[in-house]
Amino acid sequence: MIKVCFIRGKYLNNFEGQNYLFNRKDIQFTAVSSLFPLHRRFPFPVQKLTSPVDLPFFNRGIKYLGNRILGDSHMLFGLDELSNKFDVFHTADPHYYYSYQLAKLRKKNLIKTLIATSWETIPFNNESIGKKKLIKHFSLKHIDYFICHTEKAKKTLIAEGVNGRKIELVRLGVDLTRFKPNFVNNKNITILFVGRLVEEKGILDLYEAYKNIKYQISNLKSLPRWQAGKTKILKLRIVGDGPLRDYLLDHIELDKLIDNVTIEQKDYEEMPKVYEEADIFVLPSKRTNTWEEQYGMVLVEAMASGLPIIAYNTGVIPEIVGSAGVLIKEGDRKNLFTSIKHLINVGEHRDKLGKMGRKRAEKEFDAKKTANKIKDIYIKSLI
Repeated sequence: MIKVCFIRGKYLNNFEGQNYLFNRKDIQFTAVSSLFPLHRRFPFPVQKLTSPVDLPFFNRGIKYLGNRILGDSHMLFGLDELSNKFDVFHTADPHYYYSYQLAKLRKKNLIKTLIATSWETIPFNNESIGKKKLIKHFSLKHIDYFICHTEKAKKTLIAEGVNGRKIELVRLGVDLTRFKPNFVNNKNITILFVGRLVEEKGILDLYEAYKNIKYQISNLKSLPRWQAGKTKILKLRIVGDGPLRDYLLDHIELDKLIDNVTIEQKDYEEMPKVYEEADIFVLPSKRTNTWEEQYGMVLVEAMASGLPIIAYNTGVIPEIVGSAGVLIKEGDRKNLFTSIKHLINVGEHRDKLGKMGRKRAEKEFDAKKTANKIKDIYIKSLI
């Protein structure tokens, strides 16, 4: 039996965690988080350690100060005390402070094997602060193996000097028995967005497109088949939270769309039902200088749920979605509007894309297959 310590600090979550449900006869798996991780309940043992990010007054100002002093605020107090209790330590991106803590232990041979999952798709990112750059490159040097979930992340590591033979490409998947299609042609159409309510996720572009389509429906100008008494009720369901929440709520009220647009938060356990109740999934993510869509688990969840996808062609979105969605040039609001309207009108195209997405999820994004591949990497790392 291999004893694995899986370190994610504050960002321990179940959408990644569902890929680590091993047979307990093979892998004894323990996760390490900060005191207040993203989710509350997990299907595996979790050991919580104190971190600066747990401080009640931790905000952007404190984070900035912590990054300047430490290089990164995601330190985990007491992490070194676990060094002799596990065979494999599996950390996240090398720029996190807890990855640096583990890399120092690995350099001293106080831990046997150090593996890191690297999501980053922008070469030499997270290096604007001198200390953070030192942390990142020290960690890169002392990590034994890397797991990347995309080709773009793998190429980024290689560009930063990592030997490609140390990198394994493994798709992150979902539980296909929970995220499954509900191929029912409803008279009503629900457009779904899941993600942080920030500008780079494209929520404002989506809201604008929805509003324009809704007004056209109300005026019976653009949807001829609805003029024959087949008017559809078009809803926009937004699941997530973030700084744009109040802005959106204000505009929903001003635009008199309170009955048509909802903003809500859901536990991850509730998300399969959310996808089942939707008809079209939209993710118009945009690049920034320091971020682009690195994976988009919501895209995988949507495909597994048999939803047609419309997204901007940015980051790794084309690598994840493939031909199972409609990809649009970033920021092309007119095409976003047209594409959404087309899928509203043409149910056959919705069904076709949805079935293609499910088939792609079964082939590429099955969490059980991912767990087996990761188990093999753990075994290989100890040989």
